[in-house]
Amino acid sequence: MTTTPAPLPEPAALTAVDLLRTSLENFGRRDQQIARYFIDHAEEVPFLSAGEIAETLEVSGAAITRFAQRVGFEGYPHLQRVIRQDLRATLGMKQPGGQDSVVARFWASERANLDTLQDIPEARLLAFARAIAAAKQVWVVGARSSYGISLVAETILASFRPWVRAYSTDLLLSRPEQLLEITSDDVVVVFTLRRYSRATTRMVRAMHAQGVQVLLITDQGASPLGKIAHQCLQLPTQGTDVLASLAPFISVSTLLASLVAKELEGGHLKQAEALNAEFGVYEY
Repeated sequence: MTTTPAPLPEPAALTAVDLLRTSLENFGRRDQQIARYFIDHAEEVPFLSAGEIAETLEVSGAAITRFAQRVGFEGYPHLQRVIRQDLRATLGMKQPGGQDSVVARFWASERANLDTLQDIPEARLLAFARAIAAAKQVWVVGARSSYGISLVAETILASFRPWVRAYSTDLLLSRPEQLLEITSDDVVVVFTLRRYSRATTRMVRAMHAQGVQVLLITDQGASPLGKIAHQCLQLPTQGTDVLASLAPFISVSTLLASLVAKELEGGHLKQAEALNAEFGVYEY
């Protein structure tokens, strides 16, 4: 009796960037230059036009189009779309793995994140806090899980200064008339992390166009808002197999609130606490 061997599993499909990487040595000099840009800046490509890439590389826009066609795509938009799809697949929520060391890995990654946060220069944090303290209004925005962080940041900051409001960019996008309330004296504190919300990108760009100062708090990827942000903090998000860590965002929000309180010398907090006592907000 003979048995038929089980078929070998098919290899996982290569991403567009993998294909470029494996073919790199076969390209000419200019194509190697363009390919390396796509490999090194894959997370930025979904937000860049062919013209912007061409300007960076000091080549023509047609050179980018011809390169995309030579490597098997209809043109740059097709290559861009495939890279975007690849990123969505790799940056999406992962399925949980084995449970034997989840707890140990979780605490190890949280400690690593906190250690990395200590490397943020104090001057950068102070500049963030001073911009928040000096603003007429503080808009705190995010989408999905980032909106949850925005709500926490609003709660903390509102204890120390007036006119702090958290907004879901998904809801703002459905009510764009709220942009009429923005002035150039305001700041918007933006929380965003991969996968970057299209609503957040679109709404914050609209705010920026109205002159608001953009303070971006993001992960260590390539946020599409990085180019327009007046100030940016990139935080580590090393987490479990399933989720990125949100703890660094809460820690930094708390630290910024402490720095804002110091800048404003606590006057608003004293008034707020007096009102809490008058209305019996707390049991004790």
